[in-house]
Amino acid sequence: MPDRLTEAELAQRSGASGEQVRTLVDLGVLQPSNGTFSRSDVMRVRVVASLEATGIEAEAVARALASGHLSLGYLESAGRRHPRSDRTFASVAEEMGVPFATIERVYVSFGLVRPEADERVREEDLEMLRILPLLFGAGVDEGDVLGIARVWGDSARRVAQYLPHYFHASVEAGFRRRGLNDNAAYEAAIREVGVRIGRSGEDLLGWLFRRHSEVFMTEHQLEHVETALEAAGVRRRPPRRVEAAAFADLSGYTRLTEESGDEAAARTAIALAALVNEVAERHRGTAVKMLGDGVHFHFRDPADAVRASLELVESAPARGLPPAHVGINAGPMLYEEGDYFGRTVNVAARIAALAGAGQAYVGESLVERVAEDGFRLLEVGEFELKGIATPVRVYEAVRS
Repeated sequence: MPDRLTEAELAQRSGASGEQVRTLVDLGVLQPSNGTFSRSDVMRVRVVASLEATGIEAEAVARALASGHLSLGYLESAGRRHPRSDRTFASVAEEMGVPFATIERVYVSFGLVRPEADERVREEDLEMLRILPLLFGAGVDEGDVLGIARVWGDSARRVAQYLPHYFHASVEAGFRRRGLNDNAAYEAAIREVGVRIGRSGEDLLGWLFRRHSEVFMTEHQLEHVETALEAAGVRRRPPRRVEAAAFADLSGYTRLTEESGDEAAARTAIALAALVNEVAERHRGTAVKMLGDGVHFHFRDPADAVRASLELVESAPARGLPPAHVGINAGPMLYEEGDYFGRTVNVAARIAALAGAGQAYVGESLVERVAEDGFRLLEVGEFELKGIATPVRVYEAVRS
């Protein structure tokens, strides 16, 4: 692109009409020099068009710019566009031998906007789309492809959604405390932090994925080695160990929200998440998902689940948290799309609801499969649990 653009070139590159460009000049949003415009004006026109699409008039933007309360510098990045290829989604689908309807479902599963058949595909999307015929050619059915798309999409969406919140609440806040107004603080935060960080967010995601993949891929490879050794008659595969599910909740969290407000409740949830990660790491467990005032744990060893639960209920008050209560159960579970399902999980959740503040309750199926090591299991009684067909005998875990 040349350094300076004519009105016609600016209109063509920004997707606006000549009349729209002239209107922005009249409003003072664009300030041509000798009848020509800068390259950054392309993004500025696009930004104003995007704002108008949300109901913010160009006149209002012009007044805010003139008063100094608004700058478009940080918005101009929104005017940048990833290049489009010369191929439509329909033509790419035909080339790959994949139905366009399948591509639509994949995008929706990723959490992205549903594409149109005649829409030109972004260059960066072509790299992703080429994976589909490879998976289908290997015999992977559409349901499984959509499943992995949902896991990837949800995980990436959560990170992407949180980053602007974090930037505003943590990075920009320091500049606002210096006395800068909202827009000026944002501009300064981008200039002094965001620009210097660059694409480190994407790099961080790649690094974390590689680090986590090392652990889980190594475990998967080991399973194949054990299968091969057993098939060769060299070594019998060790029996699969029974795993455990645990649900922990904070007592009185709803009352805390009512009495102290949402911000206090949010700080409590963040403090709980920090404690949960520490406890899981020390006892070889995984925090499957946070549940606001609670957490769903998974443990390969049921004894680790008990010890972790006891540490959690003991540590919560010392962290300034409301008392915690935990339910634990062991047995077979179904793992799908990053979560665990089945009766074992359901019973653990129901047992957690029985436990009182500072208590860790255990289901009978765990008691049958674990040796007491650093704890004792005391019978509490037999209970009818909601949604569970037969009564379950429950025990309380206490320190030895």
